[in-house]
Amino acid sequence: MCDIVRYRWRSFLDLIISNLRIPVEKDGIDEYIKAAAQKLNISENSIKFNKILSKSLDARSKKQFYYEISLVVSTADNFDNKENIPLYMEKTATKKKAGDFAERPIIVGFGPAGMFAALELIDYGIKPLIFERGKKIEERHVDVQRFIKDRVLNPESNIQFGEGGAGSYSDGKLFSRIKNTEYVSRVLDTFIKFGAPEEIGYISKPHLGTDVLRRIVGNIRQYILERGGEIYYSSKMTDMLISNGKVSGVVINGEKEYRSSAVYLAPGHSARDTFEMIHGNGIAIEQKPTAVGVRIEHPAEIINLIRYGRKYQNYPGIGAANYSFTYTNKKIGRGIYSFCMCPGGEIVNASSEDGMMAINGMSYSKRSSAFSNSAIVVTCHTDDYKSTDPLAGVEFQKEIERKTFNIGGGTWEAPAQNLMDFLSGKISLRLNNNSFKMGTVAADMHEIFPTFICEALVMAFNKWKEDYPLFVSDHAILLGAETRTSSPVRIKRSEKYESVNIKNLYPIGEGSGYTGGITSSATDAIKAVEASLSTTGISG
Repeated sequence: MCDIVRYRWRSFLDLIISNLRIPVEKDGIDEYIKAAAQKLNISENSIKFNKILSKSLDARSKKQFYYEISLVVSTADNFDNKENIPLYMEKTATKKKAGDFAERPIIVGFGPAGMFAALELIDYGIKPLIFERGKKIEERHVDVQRFIKDRVLNPESNIQFGEGGAGSYSDGKLFSRIKNTEYVSRVLDTFIKFGAPEEIGYISKPHLGTDVLRRIVGNIRQYILERGGEIYYSSKMTDMLISNGKVSGVVINGEKEYRSSAVYLAPGHSARDTFEMIHGNGIAIEQKPTAVGVRIEHPAEIINLIRYGRKYQNYPGIGAANYSFTYTNKKIGRGIYSFCMCPGGEIVNASSEDGMMAINGMSYSKRSSAFSNSAIVVTCHTDDYKSTDPLAGVEFQKEIERKTFNIGGGTWEAPAQNLMDFLSGKISLRLNNNSFKMGTVAADMHEIFPTFICEALVMAFNKWKEDYPLFVSDHAILLGAETRTSSPVRIKRSEKYESVNIKNLYPIGEGSGYTGGITSSATDAIKAVEASLSTTGISG
């Protein structure tokens, strides 16, 4: 009823116009209005642009690229809607009931899951206590840059640990709102609220970039503090207070106890000491499959040529090209695939423990680097861990990281091998230029990984070479090792997001072993808070 009154009062209708195809050369609001008017069979002066709902690049034909667009336009309320074009109505947020706990809930970890758990609690008027083992994002960034320059790793403040989590040093990929859940929309809207560009709400492959993410993280922090949340940095949970099958609090830095009847555990996928501690406390965990491999890097112009062709290789506005490769070999029972592709990005040192080296990819918002990189990883089954110990997957990762560090010379240089040399089984005499700022050393990737990983990589590259010879060519270089694709541990929980054997403990995000990436971790946290509050009768 409210929406009908609004239309009469404003004397126009909001219509959803879908499936518009706009040549990329003509992209712009004027062209959108022209196309919408043609579809509605009315004059351009009779409609007004309202908003974009979705926008994706159709690059299937190298001869002509199009944007496929859905948008909302406004027209007079006496418009003869013979085609039954759907009306657009803004969704109104449901007001949440205020809640209250005798003891303030605790959040361990302030990455995407921890942040969104805190924001959700704040929405209910609940003021959480947040403990982050690392530093504020600004101080953390200084430590990351110091590591690159001086090669001295801070195990508590690095690309894995600190405010914003590992996602703050990534490409910042997000799930699209298109054909996705209401929870994803909430996450995107939240990022926009705290400083993300509005286009992430409608483009098909949204990303933020580490520079934008760092700014958003700072804004979220300020919002939480202004509303009564408390955030403690350099505050690692070293123990949990558990009695009678219930968690009653946490111990921070081996010294101070904090009590609560609800603990949201969001440690991140690299919190290996935390996994060990909770396992020692009898919290149910289990092995989880993961994926391990290399970073492959090409000049960005080569990837642009492969994906866009010569006409659009350097076309402004469409950005550095993305790609996705998969190969499944049923005979060996493994998948090989690209992961965390960073167009116009750089390869970074993602290590968090001395003597163990892991790498990752990262992009800034403009994706303007001269290189594009991606992980190429092989699925690893729990049988590959050669042990039934729940933490065996962690040891599997560590063994590869130790070899990577040592083969790199023990000075944080990355072992590297030109792709064609890897396929030929020889060490590169001269390595291709690359983006890794801490230096590379020629190495044989076969010395780093278990045999099955290298064999699977060779199979995949040989297959991809058939269709994409420029991808599998002298332009490519491999760096090792990519081990932190996901947690090798799952903290077992119920459908209510609660630990299966410890009450009031809610494992969330990548560290729980149930999610992967920024958006899924954020939505996981929102759902967990809703589930936990529903048991108290607060949510609604």
